[in-house]
Amino acid sequence: MKLIFLFIKPIIWLALICYGLFLPASHLPVKPFMKIPHFDKLIHFVLFFVLCLFLYRPFKKLRTRYFIWAPVTAIILGALLESLQRTLSVSRSSNLADFLANTTGIAASILVYHFLVSGRKWEKLF
Repeated sequence: MKLIFLFIKPIIWLALICYGLFLPASHLPVKPFMKIPHFDKLIHFVLFFVLCLFLYRPFKKLRTRYFIWAPVTAIILGALLESLQRTLSVSRSSNLADFLANTTGIAASILVYHFLVSGRKWEKLF
């Protein structure tokens, strides 16, 4: 039970990602800025950037190799969700570009965490 509370932020964020990825296409909001080419890739980037940032602290508290486990976990979840989206969703599609956007967001989070977050006051926000 204590382990679940340790991972509560990433679990909640993952639930929001799942909601967004499996929402039928007809229910997605239509705003002018969302018609920007490849805007969905930016969304994938941000979703997995934040997920990976949320995973660092729990893995660090578990005294694991958090700098490896957080990104690897996020990449595995990204791959799993993309493949599930392809098989379970009727109105949504999955492609390699989405997975690459996920992975790029995770790679950016590695740099941001290492250079801007780790060991600083705001680390506890994640």
